[in-house]
Amino acid sequence: MNLQQAMSHVVQAFPELENRRAESSTWHRSGEPIFDEHDFARFIAKEMAQGKNRRVQVAFDRMEELLCSGVTEVRDWVCAFVEAVQDVAGWKETGEEGLVRFLGPETRRAWTALDAIRADLAECSILEAEVTMWRAVHHTARGASQVG
Repeated sequence: MNLQQAMSHVVQAFPELENRRAESSTWHRSGEPIFDEHDFARFIAKEMAQGKNRRVQVAFDRMEELLCSGVTEVRDWVCAFVEAVQDVAGWKETGEEGLVRFLGPETRRAWTALDAIRADLAECSILEAEVTMWRAVHHTARGASQVG
């Protein structure tokens, strides 16, 4: 599954995102709109805060499917989403622990790997840690996926 197909897969589960995608998307090389991972993470955190656990589970089920069937670019997007969810969960009332229960095996593996990277980077400067984390999530096309 390519990135455009993945975005359509997400919209099938959350049709209300279609308008958000057109309004607040980042742009892929082909000029096609792609959901911003942080925007989607905030959307999911809001759903959870509103007690919409079934929808949160659907979102993470979709992410699990994308990790299992997506091309490298899709897996990178999902890993960036997982990282964004970790960032959002740290300050939301729901907390990180509340989100972990929704993860499937592959998303849990990505979550754990990103947590391990964060722990390793705890002694680094903020800039150094952010650059290293970005490189781990957005590896070059030549390399293999770090977390996927």
